[in-house]
Amino acid sequence: MMGTRTSAEREATTRWELASLRRTCRPLGWTIWYGKATGQYWAAHTRAMVLLCGDDAAELAAAIEWFGRYRSEALQPGPRRGFGSAPKMRRALGGKPAPSASRPRAPLPQPVG
Repeated sequence: MMGTRTSAEREATTRWELASLRRTCRPLGWTIWYGKATGQYWAAHTRAMVLLCGDDAAELAAAIEWFGRYRSEALQPGPRRGFGSAPKMRRALGGKPAPSASRPRAPLPQPVG
């Protein structure tokens, strides 16, 4: 049986393929892992909100490459901006400072007697 590999050989190959994919794809914003339960390679790009998988490393690499061509602007690293930042809120309110998060509260009832 020349074509069968041991479990240790398969794990070593998987580790090597993962390291290679991570080295290539991490600078572009991808997180890569191998799902032992599914037996598939996975990639997530949180900025682009996409999840890809492949039955082997080459299939996953092809999917990542396809996505990069399809949506190249999503792969460009850039600064993250928070939603509703103070300068945006001031502009939206015509230059006035944003209202505070706390609202005035009604006075507590005083005990009688």
